[in-house]
Amino acid sequence: MDGVRKQGIQFNEDDSPSDTYYGYLSEIERVQYKEGGPVVHSVQLELVPFEWMEAAVMNLGDSVRTLPPIAPVTLLAFDEAPLDEVAAALGTTAEGIAEGDWYVLTVPSKGGGLAAKRTKPVFGSPIVPMKARGRPVTGTRLGKLRRRYKPIGRIDLAKIIKMLLAMQPRKVGVMDVGQASCNLIYDANGVPQIYVDVGLPMFFNFASLPPVNGLGNVEVINPGPCLGNNPPGIVTHFHWDHYSMLGMSANFAALRNRDWIFPPQAAGPFVGGLIIAINATANGQVHIFPLGLGVLPGGYVNIIQCVPGAGVAPGDVNNTGLAVVVQLDTVNNRDMLLPGDAAFQSIPGVGALGNLRWMTATHHGSDTNLVPPPAPLLAPPIPAPYAANQGRLAYSYGVNGGVPGGVHCYGHPDAPAVAAYPVAGWGNPPDVASTAETGPNSGVNGRGNILMADNVAPPPCGVANCPFHVFPKSLL
Repeated sequence: MDGVRKQGIQFNEDDSPSDTYYGYLSEIERVQYKEGGPVVHSVQLELVPFEWMEAAVMNLGDSVRTLPPIAPVTLLAFDEAPLDEVAAALGTTAEGIAEGDWYVLTVPSKGGGLAAKRTKPVFGSPIVPMKARGRPVTGTRLGKLRRRYKPIGRIDLAKIIKMLLAMQPRKVGVMDVGQASCNLIYDANGVPQIYVDVGLPMFFNFASLPPVNGLGNVEVINPGPCLGNNPPGIVTHFHWDHYSMLGMSANFAALRNRDWIFPPQAAGPFVGGLIIAINATANGQVHIFPLGLGVLPGGYVNIIQCVPGAGVAPGDVNNTGLAVVVQLDTVNNRDMLLPGDAAFQSIPGVGALGNLRWMTATHHGSDTNLVPPPAPLLAPPIPAPYAANQGRLAYSYGVNGGVPGGVHCYGHPDAPAVAAYPVAGWGNPPDVASTAETGPNSGVNGRGNILMADNVAPPPCGVANCPFHVFPKSLL
């Protein structure tokens, strides 16, 4: 590893001397701001200087299986545009562009290209508008990149099962983190048990972060998430808005110093660097959920491996991650489902969950893979609550520019999804709440954390200005 570092250290800068980068396509997000309106896409990549990648990754033999050293990564997001225009800028087609692909890009492009924005993955970094264009990496070079950035499937199952079995969950905090996801499971005394996702918005959605107090909208990043009781964490899938506190919160070093359960998905250079950083801490360890395990039973906290269901493209990052089922009411045997961004038909056994009372709307209230149902499904694949109209539903999404009057990031929640959940028994007023407003698309300035299954807010964790113990809303 020392030799690898020495090869790349002369290029260990964010900017390529040739304006050429390897780009990992980490996310494609569908955007529709109003029902019936135009559909565009937000496409996001992680950039690493071409020279660094050639020296530290591409010049090594195929026998090397360790993750590459932590790379200098910057983020690039194409301006929202029709998918075929973004694909053309990347030298491919709308049918050929996919998450997890690698490209060689010229940034900034001096001979055409598509409008984009670039920044460092650090809060407050300047956002630079530019044009970018590229071409796909193919053949043996693509194979090498995928092999090198494939996390090694290590997990201490005995340790994880023992840890989960010791948990006594009784409430879940659905945190207001803007256009992102962060859920904290508590016991009856308000002691943190485990995180399910620790996300922050992508840089172009930072305006959706919550203004917790007079300091502005930075409190979720500084001081960062509550670490009382040293809760471990689960990342449902490798989209920035589900794991980025591990790289950006002010207390990220302490957040990494614990056990993390990651999905069995391909990683890009940023996630690869996080895995190395977590494993390098005194107490931190990344456990990759075993592909093919199906379900990891942990008493009251059970983890499910998602598998793309009917109508879902194979390999879709949202649908190949993890979902979590938590029993919060042990007396009445009532559960909560945390689906991440997965389509419900991609969560094996979800139809047999007969005791659901609480749930977060999947994919921030998106209607992708939800309504209208993809063939051969005949009805929206939303699991039913334990009894008709008894489902308590929380939405986590963001609004840029404040509410009312701001722009809903990506158009979430989508009107067809908002209409479908009550039909399936979820979210009939007053049993619905959202982090950005008091209800989906309500336009009312009532944002904040949502406490599910309990109305007794957790006590302060002792960190000044901590936003993780204030819960304006509860869904019992």
